[in-house]
Amino acid sequence: MDQWYRIDNTGKIFHAVSNATNSSVFRVSMILKRQVEPEILQKALDVVAVRFPTLTVRVRRGLFWDFMEHNDEQLLVKPETDYPCGPIHPKENNAYLIRVLYFKKRISVEVFHSLTDGAGAVEFLKTLVYQYLKELKKDLSEDGLVLTPEDNPHQEEIEDSFERYATSHAVKRPGRRAEKAYQIHGTPFNTPGINVVHGVMDGAALNAYAKERGTSLTAFLTSVLIQVIHDKKMTQDMTDGVVSVALPVNLRRQFPSVTLRNFFSVANISIPMDGYIHFNEIIDEVSGQLKENTDKENLQKGINRFVSFQRNFWMRVVPVFLKYPVMRFAFNQVGERAKTLTLTNLGNVKLPETMAPYIDRMEVILYPTRKSPINCGISTLNNHLTITFARSIEENDIIQSFFKELRVITGLDVTVYSNDWGNVYE
Repeated sequence: MDQWYRIDNTGKIFHAVSNATNSSVFRVSMILKRQVEPEILQKALDVVAVRFPTLTVRVRRGLFWDFMEHNDEQLLVKPETDYPCGPIHPKENNAYLIRVLYFKKRISVEVFHSLTDGAGAVEFLKTLVYQYLKELKKDLSEDGLVLTPEDNPHQEEIEDSFERYATSHAVKRPGRRAEKAYQIHGTPFNTPGINVVHGVMDGAALNAYAKERGTSLTAFLTSVLIQVIHDKKMTQDMTDGVVSVALPVNLRRQFPSVTLRNFFSVANISIPMDGYIHFNEIIDEVSGQLKENTDKENLQKGINRFVSFQRNFWMRVVPVFLKYPVMRFAFNQVGERAKTLTLTNLGNVKLPETMAPYIDRMEVILYPTRKSPINCGISTLNNHLTITFARSIEENDIIQSFFKELRVITGLDVTVYSNDWGNVYE
């Protein structure tokens, strides 16, 4: 009998909301110091795929919820020929909802968000690159920082940690509806796709600067982004409303878990924009909201609310073909309307010292959506902090202004580069 898995609580939402303008596919990449050898990468993937059973699955349609089952087909590495984070069509990918791509020195893993979150995808990528280097006969040690292919998957890695940590299943009415956030509008590319702009800088230096300003790195970068968007609003004579940045929060930090499935929450940081506001005020407000929203008690309430919603009697008995349209409507009217864009920071990714000489840096790309046509992903590896904007519209003034403002405020160098989809960054 084939192994099968329930889709986790968060994953169900991504199944419901994905469409042509919301692929729900994100990317994590490592840039190596030598050109990637595709045949060796395929050998490594063949070994690693078995180690991650909840990622190497196919999805089946059920009556009340979709479910996942083991996929016996080979997961193939492919050259990167298209824009990042495009929809994954199972029929073109041996029914997998994950793909492994290579381009020059880059190894990329793109994942449909129902399978895992950024933390889970990074673990897969780390193991894949580790095994790739092993196939190249490099002398490596894992130092407890890599899930080695030789180890059997642990039961805790495949658990739904939302269910584990929920302390109440009582259904509660949602709180007051979130205020509608200012949203970025623009001209969609003639040929639909995603333009990506990366900015690389000294991670330690930026972190030290943020601490000097009395805040965290994530809060500082969020503050710069809010200020830039506020300035854009002012040029359009829009002096009211809020700018809201959605920050995914890795729940594993407050609720110990090694799950490789989705286990995150979202903190919406909303700043009223009713005229001039000083940058220091933005930093103070962002820092305060982030601290409050990531308090363990508040995160616990979010876990309970989320699990109770999934366990609601009507959510369990209504067929999936009726359930998904309702969930899609709720996502667009509640989740999407309450944010201007999403900024996700995967943090400082740790690798064994023996791997570091072969790898330069990381990239994370978060797919844009119709109502959030610009999103931002951040990661740090080998002290290279990479800030990546993905956009589906021609206008790039917010991105340009962000990197310019970041240089001016911090005095630090930022190396900016882009793919060639749509209008190339100038």
